[in-house]
Amino acid sequence: MEFLPWKIVDLDGAFRVTAPENVGEEVIQEVSNAVTFRFRGDQSEIRLEILLTPPWGWEDAFPADEQRDPPAAFICRLISRSTCRRSIVPLESDGLGLWFAETGWTSMLDGEEVRAEALLVRTTSLARASDGLAHRRGQIIGRSRVHTLRFTGRSAGREPLFQLRWSDFPAESSKQLWRLEPGEPPLLELNSGVATPLRRLLMNRSRKRTGAALYRDALFSSICSAVWSLLVSGALVELQRLVDQEAGSGAEDTIAALSGWQRRLLGLFAPGLTGSNLPAHDALTLLIGELRTPGGISRLLLRMPALIQEETRLVQMAEAMAEAQQVVSDDTTTSGAGIDEVGAA
Repeated sequence: MEFLPWKIVDLDGAFRVTAPENVGEEVIQEVSNAVTFRFRGDQSEIRLEILLTPPWGWEDAFPADEQRDPPAAFICRLISRSTCRRSIVPLESDGLGLWFAETGWTSMLDGEEVRAEALLVRTTSLARASDGLAHRRGQIIGRSRVHTLRFTGRSAGREPLFQLRWSDFPAESSKQLWRLEPGEPPLLELNSGVATPLRRLLMNRSRKRTGAALYRDALFSSICSAVWSLLVSGALVELQRLVDQEAGSGAEDTIAALSGWQRRLLGLFAPGLTGSNLPAHDALTLLIGELRTPGGISRLLLRMPALIQEETRLVQMAEAMAEAQQVVSDDTTTSGAGIDEVGAA
């Protein structure tokens, strides 16, 4: 919790947001206090229930003469990480130490992420400051950690292996084109501060493998090759950890210990990594067998670059670009048109 020059109350541990109408609730791995809620059909009005049980003695954050009836309000702040919408939800007391609210949230897109945070704020100002205590209206006296809520209508099997989003990068990262944020699925963020022509190129929606669309696909193939390498390497390292930790366990138990997202990711690449033509689950069993041999993980990591080039069709993309470049260099008229097309993408 950040430092403030007055006494604050830790509201974490007794704060929870639920979506009663969801059909599936899953913890998002590697992200603290995060959960995915799955729904069937319409997400235009998601019902959220917010529960907070403040810790005993929270009134001590107020001067002694205010502690019997503190000028306080418990609220929940909701901020969409995907659309930047904000909402403040007041919590009401049940008279027995529980604070509660029910509110609606309209999900603007599938996979929307919302950050929820419980806050305790002063509702009036003191005539005179009190040492070590908040005295102004609106000052934050207590807060919880941020909880991440994700809403989706997709089944777990149809979830993307990673998400893509444009984001503002901090000044020290302004030269980065992309970055990968951990999670399940991970988030691939593209730098929204890049030059306008590059952003237009990356957002080109053409399905033709010519002109700007060809350069766009080549750039995305380059990014995806690096991203796949990071994701598969991380999942292999985790699988190796489980193999070493549960040396006496069978392959089925080790596979079950992986998260659903890790199983899907490794299942996609396992046949290629093991050189087999087997279903994903059977190939995962072979993968575990390989990891149990000396130097197994090193051999698998060395096979990855070739496999990922094949999966992203890197050679075909390079050949198509070389052919397009040859056409441009032979015909100055075509060259001018190609440049215009990229600029207008």
